[in-house]
Amino acid sequence: MNFHITYRPDTGIVRVLHYGPMSLVERMAAASMLAESYRHRSPLRILVDHRFAQSISPEEQRQFGRFLAEHPVLGAARIAVLHPCDRYPSQMVASEARSRGHDMRQFFVEAEAEAWLLQAKNEAMPSLAL
Repeated sequence: MNFHITYRPDTGIVRVLHYGPMSLVERMAAASMLAESYRHRSPLRILVDHRFAQSISPEEQRQFGRFLAEHPVLGAARIAVLHPCDRYPSQMVASEARSRGHDMRQFFVEAEAEAWLLQAKNEAMPSLAL
C-alpha cells in the first residue's frame, strides 16, 4: 500500500501521506487502520497529504467520501487535505463528505491546513480553504 501514517504529539495531528496509485479498497484500508490506531484521540485531527497521490475515479471518490462521513470514528474527525496547486486528486471525496456534514477542507498550503486543524471546532476562521 502506498501510504504512511505518522503522529505529531506536539500538535496532536495524525498525518497521512498518500503517494502513487492507491485503489479505493487500499484507501479504505488505510483509513480504517488510522481509525483503529487513533480512535482514542479527541478531537481526532487528520492531515492527508495528496500532493504525491494519483486520483481515483469520480465514483470511487464519492464512495470514499461517504465512507469517511459515515465511519463511526472518521465521521467525527476533522480532516484537512493537501493538494498540489495544479490538480485535485480527491475533490469529489471532500465534496461528498461535506455534503453529509463531515468537517473536511482542502488546502494548497500545509501551514494553513495545520492552522485550521488546530482551531477550536466552533471558532470562525477566515476562508483559507478551497
